[in-house]
Order: sequence, then C-alpha cells, then structure tokens
Amino acid sequence: MLRDVAGSLTEGNRMLKTLMDAVPIGCYVLRPDHTVLYWNPAAEQILGFSAEEMQGKRCVEMPLGCSFTDSSHIGAHCPAIIAYATGRPKTLEMFMRHKDGKDVLLRNTLVPLADADGKVKELVAFFVPLTEENYDQKLVKAIYETATQDPLTCLPGRKFMEVCLDEAMEIYRRTGQPFAVLFADVNNFHDINNTYGHTAGDSLLRAFGVALRKYGRKADTFCRWGGDEFVGLLHLRQPEDIRGAARRLLKVANSCEATENGKTITCRAAIGITVVREDDTIKSLVSRADLYMYLAKKRNEDQIVTDFDR
Repeated sequence: MLRDVAGSLTEGNRMLKTLMDAVPIGCYVLRPDHTVLYWNPAAEQILGFSAEEMQGKRCVEMPLGCSFTDSSHIGAHCPAIIAYATGRPKTLEMFMRHKDGKDVLLRNTLVPLADADGKVKELVAFFVPLTEENYDQKLVKAIYETATQDPLTCLPGRKFMEVCLDEAMEIYRRTGQPFAVLFADVNNFHDINNTYGHTAGDSLLRAFGVALRKYGRKADTFCRWGGDEFVGLLHLRQPEDIRGAARRLLKVANSCEATENGKTITCRAAIGITVVREDDTIKSLVSRADLYMYLAKKRNEDQIVTDFDR
C-alpha cells in the first residue's frame, strides 16, 4: 500500500494517508523487516518520536521498549510477527516507551495488508493509550476498510469482510444476534469479457458494486470477494428478515447494466443468502451461501436462493 516513504502514492494510498493523518489514533505502517514506512501525527503526540525519527528505521532498533503488561520483553512474540505469519489482525495490550523514558500502556492492533495475490506486504498498526477516553473502534474500522478497498468497485476487499464476519460470529455466539451472508456472482462474466472486452466487464463490476450499496441497507456491508464474486454481511433482527433482503436485492439479480462505447450491456446475477446457524463456522457459512448462489444460477427467473427456498 505505502511502497516507500518518499515515493508517490496511488489515489487509494493518498486517501488512506489523509485519513491516518487526521485521526486521533496512533498509526504506523511496517514492512516485514519492521521498517517503519509511515508514522502519523497522533503517534508523534502519544510517544514523542517524530515521523522524521521513525520513518525509514526498523522499529526494533528504536528505543520503544515494547513489553507485555507484565513488563516482560515482547521479543519473538511481537504481534507484528504473528500478524505477518497468520495474515490476520492481532490486538494486544502492551507497553511502549515514550521518548522521555516513561512507559505508556497501549492497546495496539496490527492489521496485515495483502496484495492481489494474497501476500502480506505491509502491516498497518493502530494504537491508543488505555486511559484515552475518545478511543473509537469505528475509526480503526474505517481506516482498515480504506486500506483494503478494491480500487475497481470501491467496495472493501476480502480481508476486511473476513474481519467483519469474525466480529459478527463472535457477537452471535455471545448474544444470539443473527446475521446472514450473501454470496453473489455475475452470470456469464467471462463471455461478456470475451465479447465486449475487459473494460466492459470492469464497468459491469463497478455497476454491480453500486447496485449492492443502493439496494442494501446502511447496516449491511458488501465486499468484492474476488473476480466477479461479491459477499455481503446482512445484520438481522430475526432470521426471517432475509425475505425482505431478497426482495430488495432481486433488482440487482434481475438486471445489472453498464454502457460501453455507446452500447448498453445487460446481465443477470445469481445470489445466495443464508442465516448463521449454531454449528456454523465462517467457512461453512460462506460455503452454504456459495452453494445457494449456484442453485440460483439454475433458475430461469428470480435468481436468488435463501434458507426459505430450500
């Protein structure tokens, strides 16, 4: 995402940097070798080290004194190493040392940023003193959403959705609050690419992303899962709410169109929607929604299949 400290940034990177510059949360970006690529103003304020002092240096060589809450040295158990190895966000409470020598108790979240091939290239970290009253988890989520955004559709990417699904599953297990997963696929997408060209295919994917946001609710989250596949997280009051979701999203399934070189290209999409069950994992839930999507493709009309159609 942030390839070098002094180098030019893509539009998406500029958006991410602008957001991280402004938030009242310490943010930094690391390479796998622990080189600091970025250090935001809030990090300067919290720990006293300036961006000029940190950027381009390996954090392990700086006097940050990273330690666990029992004061033991973090060393090989560094959360950055764990996040790189697992490809999943890692949060812990820890001490980091202010430039004046005083230890600061922080909550630090490190999030892996992967490239198009799924390889983790950088980590973005968010940290805040535990005594800070204005800590807002929504800000962390907004930064992560921006960092994983798909540049074509402007929807969040798969990594962001995986974190959202993990969070929804945890809430479900604690409170019983149901949610549903949507899996969508654009019909005959490869034929469209071969007939009209990849630019036309890209236009259709953008249009489909816009349609999902238009007909979904504000509480719903959609992402580009990969290729012509999209996944949605639908928050529910009760399982039967997916009937209403299916009615709204039927417009997306029945007709998605884009204009390319004066020609209107229309296609349909297949959608599967399923509600979480007690024995579900994230993998089983997404797989069931994917199966429903394939069943929907076999329909001549109303290409949406839900739990209530089984």
